[in-house]
Amino acid sequence: MFFRQAQSDIPSIDLGFQAAQYERVQLQPAGRPAPMLRERPLPAVKKLGSADLHWLPALADLLIDNVHHGASLGFLAPLSRYAALDYWHAVFARLGPRHHLWIACEDEQPSQLLGVAQLSMCPLANAHHRGEVQGLMVHSQSRGRGIASRLMSRLECAALAQGRTLLVLDTPAGSQAEAVYAHLGWVRAGEVPDYDASADGQLHSTARYYKRLQMP
Repeated sequence: MFFRQAQSDIPSIDLGFQAAQYERVQLQPAGRPAPMLRERPLPAVKKLGSADLHWLPALADLLIDNVHHGASLGFLAPLSRYAALDYWHAVFARLGPRHHLWIACEDEQPSQLLGVAQLSMCPLANAHHRGEVQGLMVHSQSRGRGIASRLMSRLECAALAQGRTLLVLDTPAGSQAEAVYAHLGWVRAGEVPDYDASADGQLHSTARYYKRLQMP
């Protein structure tokens, strides 16, 4: 994450944990009023459909960024652009009533893509109450801004709107993602050892999470 550089020799204060929401603030000389903290705009969350193919290059970049930063998404590093695009073409082919895709972005320009999440509705006749969260990703330079929380909130609302009251997901055991899901109210159901390989090819355990949804 980047911060605006000071425009003079006046020292600056790093806001630490507040850096996800505010820009750096300069120390002002005596007699000069201190500036107000300027909040960064919250990213928009947008649902994509099968016709939104102009997002494919940015989605491929996001997937490559996550895999090359160690994310376990079914790929090994280095990930080729061809493989990344092939993955997203397959996702777009599934989009419809039972598979949904949301993105977080600064504006409508694909160059401003910050994150993505998918929701797959279980098609089984005895499991129409259940859905699975898949492929939650946030760009490595945009983490710590609450983007994952915004994506998950939109996803959970959509699941409830379709009568899905139970969501499940997998994530690497011991990863930072576990702390995110716990913070968002997800419950850890258990762990499977040596479930799959991380981006560097090493086998790791996978944690299974679930969350019950209720109408507000």
